[in-house]
Amino acid sequence: MMLGEDDEEGQRILVQVKMLREPCIAALLELAEQQFGHGQRGVLRIPCSMIYFEHIVNKMVLKGSR
Repeated sequence: MMLGEDDEEGQRILVQVKMLREPCIAALLELAEQQFGHGQRGVLRIPCSMIYFEHIVNKMVLKGSR
């Protein structure tokens, strides 16, 4: 997965497939669909910053540890 806005080079990250089922990650995938369409080739690009993505993942981890 590649994180970054249109004008950014982006940062490549690896995510576990099970994360794609999480509602907050699904929302980011929908955002990517709206912005880039279904025609993306290669690495899936998500239009958000690394800081925002880390914030989302941290919230998921905290929620799962309760």
